[in-house]
This record gives sequence, structure tokens and C-alpha cells, in this order.
Amino acid sequence: MQHLIIFVLILGLIPCVNAQQNYLSGTLTQINLNFSLPKNLKLNSKLESRQIFREKETGKPRITGFNYERTDLHVILTKKLSADNTIGGGYLVRLEDGDFTHRLIQQFNHVRKLELASLAHRLVLDETFSKDEPVQIRLRYRLSVEKALNGRSVDPREFYLKLNNEYLGIIGTGKPDLEIRASAALGYNVSDDNTIELGLEYRVNEFYTAAKAQQLWVTIAWYLGV
Repeated sequence: MQHLIIFVLILGLIPCVNAQQNYLSGTLTQINLNFSLPKNLKLNSKLESRQIFREKETGKPRITGFNYERTDLHVILTKKLSADNTIGGGYLVRLEDGDFTHRLIQQFNHVRKLELASLAHRLVLDETFSKDEPVQIRLRYRLSVEKALNGRSVDPREFYLKLNNEYLGIIGTGKPDLEIRASAALGYNVSDDNTIELGLEYRVNEFYTAAKAQQLWVTIAWYLGV
């Protein structure tokens, strides 16, 4: 029961988000397939969709109702350099309002197994290409902590807690911007190659405006190893 406390605390963010002038709230759902390849290579394929249930912009009335916003397909190839470090590169294609957006991705990961938790650092550089829009470049840093809720390691048929904090510097579309993300997810390890996560993610950006843009998402993720 104690592992649900984090969700009770984060649910308190919902009234704060709704009180702002610019906000989105809805669900983020994704399916991840991980393929192990020879020579320390791994291929990750992720299909993600975003559904909006409530939104508001400055000077406009609040909109409540289902709005299927977009679908993303990610493909990332990574190579393990050592027990703790991996590098990778990949491609994303997004379908939104009948138009396609393309993104190139380069990343570096460092994961350390601590005595009671796993600590992961991820650094990503990506370039986004959209129709009739300048190229958008983002530099992202994410810190993640994963903690087993039973014992010191996550075993099959056990729960775990995952916390993420991410910072994104953005240039290329209007004024330079910073986006900050924080999330918490409760995961269940069905087996070594099959896990499910349910969580909440909060985002804030447009710090150059008086009314910052805020988002709150319910996240549902399924990870499968092939």
C-alpha cells in the first residue's frame, strides 16, 4: 500500500495545472519492443500515442473532451560500450493532423547499479524536421531512479518504482525555450522480458511568457523483450 503514496502526492498537481492559463492533460500510451542483436547491439522500437482530454489557451475557453492528437514511431539502435555505458542513434516519425514530422536522434546512456536502486543518466541530441517549419534542435538530459519495492532487485512478479527528471533546451522555433519534465511510475515485472508501467508525468515550458505552458499526462507503458 505504501507504494501508492507517490501517486496520491502527484495527483495533487492536477488542480495546480488546471488553474493555469495554458495547459494540456490527457494520456500517453506506448508499446516498446526490444530486440537483442549480436555484437552488443540492441534495437528498440516504440509506438506512442497521445490523447488529450482537457486543454486551455490564453484568452480561449477551456475544452473538455476526447481528442486523439498524434502517433509517434521511434526506432533506436544502441551499442553497449561497457557494463555501464551505451551509445545509440535513431529516427522518429510523427503523424499529426495528417502531416508527418521527422526526427534524428543521438544519445548516450550511463547506468549504475547501486546497492538499493538503479541510477541512470541519459543525454540526447535530436533534430526535428517539419513541413513549413525551421529545424528544431533539442539537447536533453534525464536522470532516472528505479527502486524495487521488495528486496534489493526487481524480480519477476514484483513491483518497482521509477522516478524521472528531465531538462530540454530547445532552439529553432521562435524564442529559445526550456522544458522541464518530472514523472513517477509504478511498474510490475511480469517476467524478465515483460514489464508494465502506470504513472503520471508533469511538463512545463514557455518560460519566456507570463503564462507558462503546462501539461499533465497519465502514462501507460508496456515493455517487451524479443
